[in-house]
Amino acid sequence: MRASWLFALGVAAPLVAGCEREPHIVNPPPPGISYRFKDDIADAQQRAEQYCQQYGKSAHLQNINQSGSDHIAVYDCT
Repeated sequence: MRASWLFALGVAAPLVAGCEREPHIVNPPPPGISYRFKDDIADAQQRAEQYCQQYGKSAHLQNINQSGSDHIAVYDCT
C-alpha cells in the first residue's frame, strides 16, 4: 500500500509542478459597472465611485449609451 501511495505521489508531483509554469493572470483587468439613468448622470457617477472604492479604485466614465428614453453610463474602475 505504501508503495502505491509513493507511486501516486511520484506521478502527481510533476503534474502539479507543471501547472505552475502555465500562464497566470498577473494584473487582471479592473472591474467595471453600468448604471441606467434618465437625465442627471450625477447619481450614476456617485454610485459608480462607491462601487469602485471597494476595489481601492476610482470610477472613470467610458461611454454613455442610449436605451430607449434612458441612458446607460458605463464605468471602469481604475
